[in-house]
Amino acid sequence: MSNLSTQTFNNTQEVSNKAFIKRLMYGDLSLAKTYWLYGVVGSILMNIVLLIPLMAGSLPLLYGAIFVSLAYAFVVLTGIWNSATKHDGSKFWAVLAKIIVIFNGLYIFMTVVSFFE
Repeated sequence: MSNLSTQTFNNTQEVSNKAFIKRLMYGDLSLAKTYWLYGVVGSILMNIVLLIPLMAGSLPLLYGAIFVSLAYAFVVLTGIWNSATKHDGSKFWAVLAKIIVIFNGLYIFMTVVSFFE
């Protein structure tokens, strides 16, 4: 592959990733997919990633992992909220998803506050 085609592929991939994050945050994906795949499964994977620096005992790596985890949580919780707003199905699931987002946001805030005390 030539240098130009490699650069074009990398630029296309970067635009594609940005478009995906934007679609996720704006609630353009289904509520079920956003909640279960990115909210539940993604958060479990993020927690596993946070265990690596804890087990390694690396404080700088831990701070980096926390930053990535918080950024991920912000994107996903925003996406769940917006997806629930756009949800055409049962309002019960949309309202329940928003309640869970509020509690998760409060939990994350309290966890961060207690971690940095």
